[in-house]
Amino acid sequence: MNPTTTPANAPQVPAGATAPDLPSPESIRLIERQVETALLEHPDVLDAAVVLRGGTLEDTPPETCVRCGMDGRYPGLELDTDSGVCGLCTMYERHREEIHGYFGDVDAFTARIRERARAAGSDYDCLLLFSGGKDSTYVLHQLIRLGLRVMTFTFDNGFISKTALDNVENITAALGIEHVTRTRADQNRVFVQSLKEHKSVCNGCFRSLLDLANQIAYERGIPSIVTGLSRGQIIDERLLWFYRQGDFDAERIEKQLTVGRQIYHRVGDRTASGGDRAVDEVEVVDYYRYSDVTKDDIRALLAETAQLWSAPKDTGFCSSNCMINDVGVYVHKLERGFHNYESPTRWEVRLGHLARAEADAELRTPVNIHRVKSMLARIGYTDPAARDALGGRLAAYYVLREGASAGESELRAAAAARLPEFLLPEHWVRLAEIPRSRGVVTRRELPDPLDGTGKRLQLSAHGSAARAEATDASTPVTAAEHALLESGRAGARSLLLDLDHRPALTDVRRAVLATVLHHDALRSRYARRPADGRWRRTTAAAASAVPVAAVDLTRRAGQDEPALLRALERRLRARLDSTAGPLAQVVLVERGERLPRLLLVVHDLAADTASWGVLLQDLATALTQVRAGAPVSLPPAATAERPDTQPAADRAAAAPEADEHILPPAPEGDPVRLDATTLSAADSRALATAPGGTVLAVAAALHEVLGAASGGTALTLTVTDHTATHDRPDRLVGAASAPRTVTLPAGAPGPGRPAVGLTHLGDTAVPVPEDAPFRVAEIPGLSLETPPAGERHPLEVVLSERDGALTLHWWSAGPPHREPAGDGTPQQVADRLTSHAQNLQEHTP
Repeated sequence: MNPTTTPANAPQVPAGATAPDLPSPESIRLIERQVETALLEHPDVLDAAVVLRGGTLEDTPPETCVRCGMDGRYPGLELDTDSGVCGLCTMYERHREEIHGYFGDVDAFTARIRERARAAGSDYDCLLLFSGGKDSTYVLHQLIRLGLRVMTFTFDNGFISKTALDNVENITAALGIEHVTRTRADQNRVFVQSLKEHKSVCNGCFRSLLDLANQIAYERGIPSIVTGLSRGQIIDERLLWFYRQGDFDAERIEKQLTVGRQIYHRVGDRTASGGDRAVDEVEVVDYYRYSDVTKDDIRALLAETAQLWSAPKDTGFCSSNCMINDVGVYVHKLERGFHNYESPTRWEVRLGHLARAEADAELRTPVNIHRVKSMLARIGYTDPAARDALGGRLAAYYVLREGASAGESELRAAAAARLPEFLLPEHWVRLAEIPRSRGVVTRRELPDPLDGTGKRLQLSAHGSAARAEATDASTPVTAAEHALLESGRAGARSLLLDLDHRPALTDVRRAVLATVLHHDALRSRYARRPADGRWRRTTAAAASAVPVAAVDLTRRAGQDEPALLRALERRLRARLDSTAGPLAQVVLVERGERLPRLLLVVHDLAADTASWGVLLQDLATALTQVRAGAPVSLPPAATAERPDTQPAADRAAAAPEADEHILPPAPEGDPVRLDATTLSAADSRALATAPGGTVLAVAAALHEVLGAASGGTALTLTVTDHTATHDRPDRLVGAASAPRTVTLPAGAPGPGRPAVGLTHLGDTAVPVPEDAPFRVAEIPGLSLETPPAGERHPLEVVLSERDGALTLHWWSAGPPHREPAGDGTPQQVADRLTSHAQNLQEHTP
């Protein structure tokens, strides 16, 4: 049956689904029931529930924070079951002083702007991003009152209110300010791309705005760009990620933001010229970081200047200058299920800049549907409420019968045979049971298919909503996963591939998605169970598993590319999150006339050394099949055998006396590379045949050298051997190489704190299939030779092989532990291994 054809006996989609307004509640329920019926016809499905995101029929009114009013449906938000206060309000109260410590005062702002202008010898102190709305108009008046020399810039995105543009012209003329307005010919394309990636128009618009402003400032020698972002936007867009990681240090955050801005302008869809110097020499300063002004204060000043400024009447409630902003609100609510201004607006409430009732009015005011649909058609973005877009908003939850083995791909194919294509759900979530009350699905207890945190909303006894762990689908972690999680080190390895063709971004996404669906490890999420503090693993929905983005280096010189890619890799690595995801990221690197590249960044929890061979094989197959227009079909994947209980610690907590063991001080700081020694291929082969193999031979040599330096005491090592495959299923992807504790000499008193971490990576030549549509790009730092994360030791020795030769890479965790490089320890160990290998060769028949 053609999946695009509705079966004759299937319920018809009601007319309300294609009406100019959103589907009616009756239409929504009929759509959901039609899809549920198709799922339940599969013999392996015991129960099912389908939800149309953004048009969900709530079984209870949405819960909100009793303090700030934030919507309980906001992803990752926790509402305390007793107080009804959200986790962000609790975090703010707990870290109030640290959060406010990031902000300054107007005197500090003025000194910063003037000092930079003085040093640059500029005719202007700053370039103000001036939209003609209320916030930037207030900032302009304050800059003038401070006596600063200001030039203004307006980005006309094609949808700026005429009243706002009139405000710009009237105010700059009255104040005698030099002003420039620019636009971008392909801004509609930018809007569409922003909606596809972020479900918002603001991301793409702000990038164009900053790129053009950066160009103007650089050309005119202006060292500072001033923005009118509110404090709520500053926290939400710049600081909240750090706060969620527990980092409230203002100085450290500011340094990382500076690096992030440089990467932001150097990659992606940029239009500005001026090169890297423009990015490095022009600083972006948020005025409201230094001004603790309220919305009432802003309105009071605007009332004083009523003869110059008029409030636009043709914009939405969340913008006082832009009309297309409502498109972002509309799309975001339908495709993500919540208001994209929810977080910054509620931060304004917490900070005391906006009354809660006013925030409620801003966020609950409906958009002008007719005007929004007209703008969607104008820029060329498919209306999410249109019939053909319904499948992208449908989430299917299903329960399999006991012993059933049907996977998502099989269920999706079966549903496609029974449903029209536009009703095929995009999001699929397997559950142990569908939450019901008196037979009715309790929708707010269903996991969010886009959240990926393994959490859901649960109603408490007195009606407040709380995020609760979805333990029904969680499993114990393996010993290897447990060791990585306990180490607290968010390790990842990266690989850069040269493609042999020019795939479309959509084709890359299809191939990556197929690979992700095939290997659950790439969609794993990890969290401690509150009841006992043990680590548990869940599998996230495919839609939120592995982001695939694109960066454009067309305008970048070839010699700049390695540094830019390494910086991009560091940024992607920092985004990996074992709890909320993702565990992997993929970027298509466009390079103009040169063939594009793929940058893969994968968390150590998702792939150990042996896993990369399987991943690259499947990615190559998927890319080839997608390129040929064929369905993706991959060889069967293996799954890790999981224990029934939590893995126990593999060594005693107490350490023996210092005279019985080498007991080094605890490591300090990040590991520093000390040395590398390489053995001959013949000696390397001989060591592999020794009793216990290469790892034990190296461990023995380490004991001989380090033990001799410490009076012959015992040496305890943490050994992780990625070459041990005797218990490893074929085609397994994940963290399967668990560390073990080894004490030499054998039989020495109980193990002390491990002094050395010994890791054997095996052959680091990337196993790319011969017929793969890509090859490894030889850029240092973007290869699998980087050691995986794990417990930190004072001394780290990493073994790798290339062309049959074994190399020992020496690392140390800080200045107090760097003596081995100076006292010749690496060479002494290499000499002992060479001698041992030659003895083995002499006595081998």
